[in-house]
Amino acid sequence: MSQDTATDTAPLYDVIGLGFGPANVAIAGAIVDKWATSEGGSVCAPVNWKPLSLADQNTTVFNLLGHSRDQNDAPLQQVLFIEKQPEFRWHPGMLLPNSQMQISFLKDLATLRSPQSPITFLAYLHSQGRLLNFINRGSFTPTRKEYSDYLSWAADFVQKRGVQVRFAEEVVGVTRRDDGTVEVLSRNLETGKEFSRRSRNIILSPGGSPKLPPALAVVAPHPRIIHSANYLFAVEDFFASVPQTGEPLRIAVIGAGQSSTEVLLDLHNRLNSLPPPADGRKHELDMIFRKGSLKPSDDTPFSNEIFDPASTDMWFGLPSKRDRQAVLREYNPTNYSVVNMRTIDSLYEVMYHQKLLDDIKSRTGREEASNRTRITLRPYTSIFAAEVVPGAHTNADTVRLTLHGILDRAVSQKSYDAVFCGTGYDRDAWMRLLASSNLADHFGVKSAAIELVPDSEPAPPAPAPAGPLFADVDDAGALSPVSSRSTDGCSTPPTPATPQSQHAKLPGADTQPSKVRISRNYRLLSPRAGKDAEAADGRGEPRVYLQGCTQSTHGLSESLLSILGVRAGLVVDELCTA
Repeated sequence: MSQDTATDTAPLYDVIGLGFGPANVAIAGAIVDKWATSEGGSVCAPVNWKPLSLADQNTTVFNLLGHSRDQNDAPLQQVLFIEKQPEFRWHPGMLLPNSQMQISFLKDLATLRSPQSPITFLAYLHSQGRLLNFINRGSFTPTRKEYSDYLSWAADFVQKRGVQVRFAEEVVGVTRRDDGTVEVLSRNLETGKEFSRRSRNIILSPGGSPKLPPALAVVAPHPRIIHSANYLFAVEDFFASVPQTGEPLRIAVIGAGQSSTEVLLDLHNRLNSLPPPADGRKHELDMIFRKGSLKPSDDTPFSNEIFDPASTDMWFGLPSKRDRQAVLREYNPTNYSVVNMRTIDSLYEVMYHQKLLDDIKSRTGREEASNRTRITLRPYTSIFAAEVVPGAHTNADTVRLTLHGILDRAVSQKSYDAVFCGTGYDRDAWMRLLASSNLADHFGVKSAAIELVPDSEPAPPAPAPAGPLFADVDDAGALSPVSSRSTDGCSTPPTPATPQSQHAKLPGADTQPSKVRISRNYRLLSPRAGKDAEAADGRGEPRVYLQGCTQSTHGLSESLLSILGVRAGLVVDELCTA
């Protein structure tokens, strides 16, 4: 182990955050704002920023440096975040040219919490000298590339103000200690060196792990099976590896959401730029999805209110799991397996042009040189099985899919040179980390799967010794209460699953999920009921917060960017009151 072989001497931090994606960058920004108010007055008072002159905008647009941080008075003095990636990155695999965000720039890391904060999107634009240019665009939605740069700028900003970040370190275990702290064990991915650190406050922000359809997950990983999270990196390698034999390429795109549609359009452009296949044949680009058609996202003003902080209060306060899942089903069209109208219109225009060229050829016999790729939509189709087989004309592998017609029950097979999946993300890495730790006992975890329950709900009755863990689990609803399957390309960055620590595997891993209570402010609670027990839990026991993985209790906005600033403010305010 590192500098701290003896865990009793491991450095003690006020807060350790696991992950450093947008959610924890927002947390870090809220902490920096608290530091700026520690000189005079309450350390947890609202931030009051004074803008600098225009001459100072190259350094920063707000008077953050003018506030000295008194290490004796500042809250949360020692703050550390541990991130597996070698640097801050947000959806690098989907930064397609000119791709647009789907939310207003005002729903950034801080504006809804404190418009005066130095890490707002407007502050970023001002510091970069592009504020007037952005205004002249006449749009509230930046490009995905610009928003990614904003997030990187904010991550760098908070580090320069004293927030510590350890990149290229993977958290391999957490352990509750007798002194009320949590020991966090991490490993440097480059050197293999291990580090032990302690904190009373842990913030878990695991991001999402790319999710593949079950049939494809069986044969993955394979270089010809690619999730949209890695699209830009993998697609270059794929086309570079394709032998120039004159044979047309066959490519499948799985899914009917925003990411799948953007990938389909990008692949169409790439295939049309290749040399034409021999004998007048065309490249084949199939889009395979279970629905009957691509559905537009509902981004109308009233529907968008489901992402407001007030809607989080409403969602959390619903009396039962059944009620929360009913609201989730109602508002699914705002985010799940839907496509914004701009992208739908773009795809329809491409396919209309394809039909036009076909009609021209049918009438005149002339083939346009640019018409090299045929897009085929295959709705009401599911993937029954997949296998990797040698290619018929090359030494490269192909992926053979067995397809099942949902309506007509027809079964067919087709081989593809590559399969690209825009099939969302799982957000359950925190469950494995918690269930494999002795923290599981503290939070009442008795199985590997966890179901979050609002602390306002009555505690479940004790299970019978020979029966299931919880007899009152409600199976209503079509979506898993502990899994978020965001497909809009705007959620927190994908993060590989966190390995389990060396604690023994919990018994009953295949039973019903353990119910774990969570507060409105995103803190996991012990099974003890009552506010007195909760207060004691906050004073003498480690506090563990979740970010971005509480959709089942806090609503649709949890894996998205909409309420990052407000959510961070709630967590940091509670940390300051300890």
